[in-house]
Amino acid sequence: MQLLTLLGAAWSLGVAAILLLHRRALIALWREPVMRHPVLIVESDDWGAGPLEQATALTAITDCLARHHDSEGRSPVMTVALILALPEANAATHLRQLDAPELAPILATLHAGIARGVLAPQLHGMTHFWPPALARAALAQPPVAAWLDAPGLTEQLPSPLQSRWTDASELPSHPLDDELVRAAVAEEVAAYTRLLGTPPHVVVPPTFVWTAAVEAAWVAAGVRVLVTPGRRYTRRDGAGRPAGIDKTMCNGELGEGDVLYLVRDDYFEPLLGHTPEHALAALARKTELGRPCLLETHRNNFLAAAGGAPEQSLAALDSLYRQALATYPNLRFLSVAELGRTLSSNDPARIEQDCRRRFTIWLRRAASLPRFGKAARLSGLLALLNLFAQSGHRP
Repeated sequence: MQLLTLLGAAWSLGVAAILLLHRRALIALWREPVMRHPVLIVESDDWGAGPLEQATALTAITDCLARHHDSEGRSPVMTVALILALPEANAATHLRQLDAPELAPILATLHAGIARGVLAPQLHGMTHFWPPALARAALAQPPVAAWLDAPGLTEQLPSPLQSRWTDASELPSHPLDDELVRAAVAEEVAAYTRLLGTPPHVVVPPTFVWTAAVEAAWVAAGVRVLVTPGRRYTRRDGAGRPAGIDKTMCNGELGEGDVLYLVRDDYFEPLLGHTPEHALAALARKTELGRPCLLETHRNNFLAAAGGAPEQSLAALDSLYRQALATYPNLRFLSVAELGRTLSSNDPARIEQDCRRRFTIWLRRAASLPRFGKAARLSGLLALLNLFAQSGHRP
């Protein structure tokens, strides 16, 4: 009996240690809202200033989206993260914005898709790079100088230089001056407001590299939703990879100034082999965990000039929506801005309120944490929590 008592005490201490070690993550998962229905949003980056082929591509995408409807009669909304300007030839810091006469077809197509309710613009950046860093890199890197001779597809720039909010002219990258950041954010917000007629409500940081100073400037300018990969990268390391994580976040979590974070960490990139079936598997995972499924894609999938296969990518997009609606009759289509408002208001029509259901989802989320899940399974804690959930007790 004494041995059993000692073993029980040791088990209890071990379980307490596991819970204590992972308490912050477990609390964050409990606070994360639980969606009542599957939610699918395709997020497409890098549109805006660039080749005129984008106008044709966006028209085709708009027509594709308008063919599908969820159980509420709504068509899918693709968010288009906009780049507002390109440099003039051989002048990295002299910009030609999206309302330049030669780019008028792109802007007109964007407005047409917005009017039809199937395109939702959000801010990506004035440029997909930090202009002074690009200028410095062009002095030392012939391929960058060649790109500046005829600026076009920013996808053709070296990946580190595509980060707007760090100076990657040399690696590892260097932080930007806070005053310069504030001025650049003010400039891009003003440009977005002029071009779209409303201030930006949602921002997607280029390459998901940004800093607390950038975030604060966006919030001060009125941004309310920030799309993230679940962590904030602040720089590029010596190999050019995103690095310097200084914060992690969950869906619906609030940052400084009450900016709301969303997590986008699944993909629909036909060029990279991300098929509709790949995207549907992501939707299944997110639905199982009570989360919205935000799928990342990029314009290059839909542009021949960028190496894409427009017809095949459009067919894949169409197939994705057809299969998703067939698999999930209760699927919901929202824009990112609408999702942000839903999470902020804890809308009971879309957010689960029942504590027992939320506890069940919380257990699934907790089990999906690699370290906690393994420790909880080996210790028997997970089995005990599942029994507790099945007993019908409220947590």
